[in-house]
Amino acid sequence: MSLNTIREVTEITGITVNALRYYDRKGLLHPTVRNSEGRKEWLYDDEAVRRAKRILLLRRIGIPVESIALVIDKVDKMDENMLRSRLEELREERQLLDEQISLAGMLLLLDEISSDVEVKGELLDRMFEKTCHDD
Repeated sequence: MSLNTIREVTEITGITVNALRYYDRKGLLHPTVRNSEGRKEWLYDDEAVRRAKRILLLRRIGIPVESIALVIDKVDKMDENMLRSRLEELREERQLLDEQISLAGMLLLLDEISSDVEVKGELLDRMFEKTCHDD
């Protein structure tokens, strides 16, 4: 079993020292080794480093710390329902962003292709009808 210092864990995972200490306070990730007085030595074994990576991945997909705390102890299996739900939310967010990008591009193109105010107005009206009333 190899042990990593808190600094080594930050280098391996990219999680800051403050975040590691925060995760300890929240009960998500505890140092593996304590000294004879029971104080934390802030040494982590390989399993703790894997747990830190799992926490980081869940945070990167937008799972709140409180939700991670509810599912993190499920051995080698993350909460499938939570992950499926988050995946669906992310897909919906992506769809909305794709629509916004498309609309922004169309508005920019509209400005570029027509200097005629009347034509631009008609095209804008059509775009509005198509994008805002076809829901």
